[in-house]
Amino acid sequence: MASEGIFVKVARTGSRATEVCLDGDRTVEAALEAAGLNLKSSEEVRVNGEPVETDYELEDGDRVTLVKNIEGGC
Repeated sequence: MASEGIFVKVARTGSRATEVCLDGDRTVEAALEAAGLNLKSSEEVRVNGEPVETDYELEDGDRVTLVKNIEGGC
């Protein structure tokens, strides 16, 4: 039995989210590719608000957001 695709939303902070369907590879990397986004070195990936790596396995309804890293401190 073939697995069904999942739908996830992908966005860069401050931009409109794009919904994509993943019917094979269900990683963050696959979702970014499907949405036409490239991860910049100054960004981190979050899924539903939690930081993850690009090989993180997504589930139906997840929201992937590219967030600019903010460095600070004394």
